[in-house]
Amino acid sequence: MSSIQHLAAVRRLDGARSTIQNPQGVPCTLLAREDVAVEAEAIEQLLQLLALQDTLDDLWRRERAGSSAPFFGDAPGRIAQVVLTPDFHRGASIPVGTVIDARGFVIPAAVGSDVCCGMRLLATDLRAEELVPVRARLEQRLRAIFFEGQRDIPLSPRQREAILREGLPGLHATRTDNSALGIWRRYDARAQETDLSRVHAGGGFPTDGVGPFADYIRASGARDGRDPQIGSVGGGNHFVEVQAVEATPLGATAHDWGLARERVVIMCHSGSVGLGHTVGASFREAARRLHPAGAPHPAHGFHVLPVRGPHAAEGHRYLAAMRAAANFAFANRLFLGLMALRALSDAVGREVHGQLVGDAPHNLVWALDEERFLHRKGACPAPGSSPENQGPFRYTGHPVIVPGSMGDASHVLAGLGNDALLASASHGAGRSLSRGAASHVDEAAAARALSPLRVVTPIDPNSPRLRGRPDILAAYRARLKEEAPYACKPVTPAIQTLEEAGVAAPVARLRPLVTVKG
Repeated sequence: MSSIQHLAAVRRLDGARSTIQNPQGVPCTLLAREDVAVEAEAIEQLLQLLALQDTLDDLWRRERAGSSAPFFGDAPGRIAQVVLTPDFHRGASIPVGTVIDARGFVIPAAVGSDVCCGMRLLATDLRAEELVPVRARLEQRLRAIFFEGQRDIPLSPRQREAILREGLPGLHATRTDNSALGIWRRYDARAQETDLSRVHAGGGFPTDGVGPFADYIRASGARDGRDPQIGSVGGGNHFVEVQAVEATPLGATAHDWGLARERVVIMCHSGSVGLGHTVGASFREAARRLHPAGAPHPAHGFHVLPVRGPHAAEGHRYLAAMRAAANFAFANRLFLGLMALRALSDAVGREVHGQLVGDAPHNLVWALDEERFLHRKGACPAPGSSPENQGPFRYTGHPVIVPGSMGDASHVLAGLGNDALLASASHGAGRSLSRGAASHVDEAAAARALSPLRVVTPIDPNSPRLRGRPDILAAYRARLKEEAPYACKPVTPAIQTLEEAGVAAPVARLRPLVTVKG
C-alpha cells in the first residue's frame, strides 16, 4: 500500500477528493481521504484502462481515413468521466471501485463475469439477544440449508424464463406455479409485491431475449424442478451475514427503514453465478473478434462493442444477455434472503419475518440514454431523494449498503444523488491484501484474527468425519484466510470519505453475528 501523496499521478483537491492525471485528459476523480490507503498497482491498472481512449481515437481516425472498416458510425467513442470510490483496488480486469461514463460503446471486460453482483438487506422482527442461546442451532440450520441440499427452490421452465426476461416482476407473476412447495411457502406475495419498489430498477431490466440461456430454461423440464444454481452464495467475497443494528446516526431514516437498535438484519452479497460467467466470457471474446481488421489490438487488452453504427447490434446483444443474467441475480438474492429467514425461524422456533430495506447491484452497465452507458465495477448507485416522484425513498435517498469484513462493521447510508461524482458509492472497504497474499499469512496471526468470528462454510471443521482429512481442513483454513479481516482495509475511513464528499449520509452501523461463506 502507498499513501496517495506518494503516487505521482494523484493530485489532491480537498480532504476527500483527488484527481488522477492521465495523458488522455479524461476527467478522473478519486474519492479517498488521507487515511484511505491506495495501491500504486491499482493506479497503474487504472492508467492502462484510460489508455483505451487512445485506442478509441485511433479507431476513429482509421475509420475516417478509410483505412479500416466503419466501426463507430457517425461519432467517435469517448470516455467522458471516471470516478473511483474509496474501496478502489486492483481487480481482475479493471480496478474494483471504478465508474466509467462511456459514450457510444460498452466494455464487456469492465463488468466481467460477476454480472449484477449486489447487496440485499432485510430487517427482521428479531432482537439480537434472542439469538444468543440458539446460535449453535442457527449455524447448523444455515449449513444444512445453504450447503447440504436443503435449499428446496422449485422452479418451472415458465418461471425460469420469466426471471430471465423480467427479473423479480416476472418471478412474482409466475409464483403460483409452485406456490405450495419448498421455499415458496415462505414467499409472502403481498410483501414481495410491495418490496419491488425498494429494489433498484424495480428488481429487473426487461429484455426481449433470454441470451444464451435457453438450456437453463429447459434444464429439468419439470414444473417443480429443483434449480441447481439459484440460491447459491458464490465464492470470493460473496456472503450471507446475520447482523445486528449497532448504531443509528441518522435515526429518523433508520426508523423509516426498519433499522431499530439491536434489530437482527440479513445482508446478502451475491450475483448471477454461472450465468454471469457465460455472459462475461462469450462477450469479451466477441468484442475481441469485432476489432477492425488491420487495426492493432490494444496492449491494454480492452476491446469494446459499439452501441451505434454498423455494429450496434453486437453491443445491444451484449446488453440483452447482461440484463438476463442481472435479472437472475436479483432473484438469487431474493431466495438467499428467504433461506436465511428460514434458518432463523428454525433456530428460534417461530416464524421470523423480514422487511426489505433495499437491494441494488454494484457490477453492471446502466444505459442512461441511447448514447451514454455507465459502467460500475464494484461501485453501487447512490441516488438521492426525489420528492416529486412516488416511492419509498423519495424523502430519504436510496439505501447504500457498504459491507465491512467478516470482523468489521457494515454500514447503511442514504444516497445524496451527487451527479458530479456519477452518484456512485463504495461497495465495501476494499482489499488490502490479494487473496494469494492473505492465504500465506502466518498461522498464528490468522488464528488470532479468525477465532472470534462465527463463519459457516460447506465444511464443518468440528465434524468427526474430518478427523482423518488434514487435506480438507487445510483447504478450509486457506479459504478462510483469503477473506479474513486483515485482508481488507478498515471500513470507517471509506464511510467518512463518502460522507465528506457528499455522496451518501450514514444511517446505521451493523455488527456481524454469523457469516455464511461459499
